[in-house]
Amino acid sequence: MRHTIEAKPTRNNILGVIVTYHPDMELRGRVEKIRHQVDKLLIIDNKSAPDCVLMIQGISTDLGVDVIENESNLGIAEALNQGFKYAERFGDRYSWVLTLDQDSDCYSTLIEQLISAYDHCPFRDEVGMIGTNYREKTTARILHEKTTEDEDWEEVKNLPTSGCITSLTAFSEVGEFRTDFFIDYVDTEYCMRLRDKGYRVLISPKIGMIHPLGYYRASKLHELIRGESMVTSYPPLRHYYWTRNGTTLIRENFRRDINWSLHEAYYIFFRRIITMLIFEDKRIVKLGNISLGVWHAIWRRGGIKK
Repeated sequence: MRHTIEAKPTRNNILGVIVTYHPDMELRGRVEKIRHQVDKLLIIDNKSAPDCVLMIQGISTDLGVDVIENESNLGIAEALNQGFKYAERFGDRYSWVLTLDQDSDCYSTLIEQLISAYDHCPFRDEVGMIGTNYREKTTARILHEKTTEDEDWEEVKNLPTSGCITSLTAFSEVGEFRTDFFIDYVDTEYCMRLRDKGYRVLISPKIGMIHPLGYYRASKLHELIRGESMVTSYPPLRHYYWTRNGTTLIRENFRRDINWSLHEAYYIFFRRIITMLIFEDKRIVKLGNISLGVWHAIWRRGGIKK
């Protein structure tokens, strides 16, 4: 399928969206690093604590950042939808939307590298999303270690939404981010739909930001077994969401992409559970959340966990 993208990405036609939920006090510094790489920056806050809201309002005043303050935590998917719809209000002014997590620390070359990936790609009219390679904050791991940093682009299947620019043309055709997922696998599911509609997903192999993947703690046992001192230790609620949403995607895509489904099932039901049982605390509570996530996926229950 061939597509007509409205325009090549430039600083002037990119609107940036940062979704916040109880951000730390270093948010201002991260906003300063990306503010002038895009034409306009929007912060969408999912009902953070009052002191966080005051900080965001100060950032808005001092740095010329637009803000949407939600009255409750609507989840990452709905907040992203708000950002894309906000960009659409400006008519033809914006052709791309940059999406960022609140803790992503962008390099000054991020947008330049994403534009370069687009420029050097031979199928520009098919590109729906371009993301960046990044260094994980705690472990210093590289997201795509097998890429060649001398290259300007590489095609991939899925990307995390943070550090990506997505075509507004693609968004209007593919549709909104999946709100019943709330959080976790929102990015994976959207990339699947992009590719189903004939769009292609690119990554710039160059490091464009520093990004924390989640909850880490030091573990001597993990260092002894795996040779690495840091191990993930997610809260029980995150185990629920990624189990529920991952299982849902496996169920929905098993016949269409059996290789991905089997790989993801191994990741969710073996690697993650084994890691949790050996290295994490609150194992019983987390097993309960994992079991509930599977149950809700089977019965097609989504949204925020009640």
